Amino acid sequence: MPELKTTYELITKKDKESIKVLYERYGKKLFGYARKKWKVNEDENWDLVYKTLYRVLETSSNYKFESESKFSGFVFTIFINNLRNFYRDRKNLPIEIIELDASFSDVTDSVGETKPSASMNFLIAELDQLEDWERILLLMKIQDVPYAEIAKFTGKPEDHLKVYYGRLKKKLADKLNEKINTNKIQQA
Repeated sequence: MPELKTTYELITKKDKESIKVLYERYGKKLFGYARKKWKVNEDENWDLVYKTLYRVLETSSNYKFESESKFSGFVFTIFINNLRNFYRDRKNLPIEIIELDASFSDVTDSVGETKPSASMNFLIAELDQLEDWERILLLMKIQDVPYAEIAKFTGKPEDHLKVYYGRLKKKLADKLNEKINTNKIQQA
């Protein structure tokens, strides 16, 4: 029976297959650990997992590992450091809660018809600029559809959707914040 190669031996090429091996052997373990022990939400958790796996791939050639358990300790040490940095950076950020005010509610015109407000039209225009798969991702995730199901409709890998979703949310939130702040400045 051939001897199984250690993860370290399998990732020496630092290619797509290497990251796949790391994900298969450590991705879900890291995700589960952060979810259970650190209470990290799903999207941020996947970002941290991928950040860790790429960091392991970049730095592992600087070390020699006697066994798989030593390598595993190396992976988890990087992950724990990423988690600590994540919470440290997050602690220092001001919490900004934006309430959607009346500018996002529908407007009734003089004839009595209800029409979207200027702010809502802005949001609709931003959503229209997204690719179809991005809109599908946002709408299905808002309804708590699992990533595995969403992947069937978007044609994108399930694991990538987790990262795309976080980025899309941030992009839309930033644009909405900018629009709201611009409106407040104009009204002042």
